[in-house]
Amino acid sequence: MLSLDKKVDVHEDEILSYAPVTKEFVGRTIALDEVCSAAMLMSDNTAANIMLRNLGGPQELTKFLREIGDTTTRIDRVEPELNEALKGDERDTTTPKAIVVTLDKLLYGKVLSDTSKEQLKKWMMDNKIADNLLRSVLPKGYLIADRSGAGGYGSRSITAVVWSEDDTPIIISIYLTQTDATFAERNEAIVQIGDVIFNEYLNN
Repeated sequence: MLSLDKKVDVHEDEILSYAPVTKEFVGRTIALDEVCSAAMLMSDNTAANIMLRNLGGPQELTKFLREIGDTTTRIDRVEPELNEALKGDERDTTTPKAIVVTLDKLLYGKVLSDTSKEQLKKWMMDNKIADNLLRSVLPKGYLIADRSGAGGYGSRSITAVVWSEDDTPIIISIYLTQTDATFAERNEAIVQIGDVIFNEYLNN
């Protein structure tokens, strides 16, 4: 089992254009828990690659997904190539339905230990880069844990868990792609879709 206390080296040649956290560790070591935090809270692309490498590479992550019953989601490449989103290319793809089912298994099923479930949820709750998406229209009294993404050909996405003390959690996944809309317009589309979902499922 991989320990998050493990320290790994950060090399200058692996720093990508968006690496707000890991770029500060060049020539030093970083613990894997810090790597995970950088990837989950800040979408640090180099951190994602470091974590993938320590898991055994994209194929090992895909293998894990198959083992827990996800026959759709696949990871074939590393950052930044995995964000290419070329139409018709099945590499590095999933579907909203597949990722909702998988996240449900990870957070509420028997795949992870209780400690790991809480850690995953905390990373998603502490996400620092999605305040202008679903969080901006989240009804009062509800909590959210989410992860957003972006890629080529107008791709934009978010997957989130929303809950309150009184309601069963709901998992939402919104994917946009193959659009000429600007980044701001795609963000606004996600906000509008999220608002409809919240009004339908949370305000009744």
